[in-house]
Amino acid sequence: MLGGLFVLGGGGTVACASADRRDERDLREVSTDVEPLERRFRAIGRLSDPHWLGYNPNDSGREWIPDQDPRIRVVGVARLPAGAVTSIVGEPKYAFGPSALSHPPDELAEFLPEDAGWVGSVRYDKHITRSRYVGRFHLSPTTDHVYFDTVAPEIVGSSPSL
Repeated sequence: MLGGLFVLGGGGTVACASADRRDERDLREVSTDVEPLERRFRAIGRLSDPHWLGYNPNDSGREWIPDQDPRIRVVGVARLPAGAVTSIVGEPKYAFGPSALSHPPDELAEFLPEDAGWVGSVRYDKHITRSRYVGRFHLSPTTDHVYFDTVAPEIVGSSPSL
């Protein structure tokens, strides 16, 4: 059984444990911290009541050495101020249409609003990501929720949509 600490070239350390000691549920704990989301998705507007995951979908938990180039998936749901989604969706330049969530993680199921009536827009996705990372943003005018599913989201400076 191997376990220990590796020192990386940049001076950082990474804990490494044997596969039988890793608990995948610990790795996929739902976060409710709004600050990391607001820094990355500033153009969406003020977020509240977030429930999200950040994890490497390619990490099976069986590797001895961490992935050298992890593509962290940040996926979750948050609420926008009342009426904010209706204002965003009403912008003709985005051409929103009905959309369906693609493979939401089981850990988030209890936080997804029922009868959300999700809508999405490739143009809106590009507005939020500035085409610097992969991301889909589904909005619910009924519940004022945003569902985001992104890969390695960067902090992109922009003013809020509203």
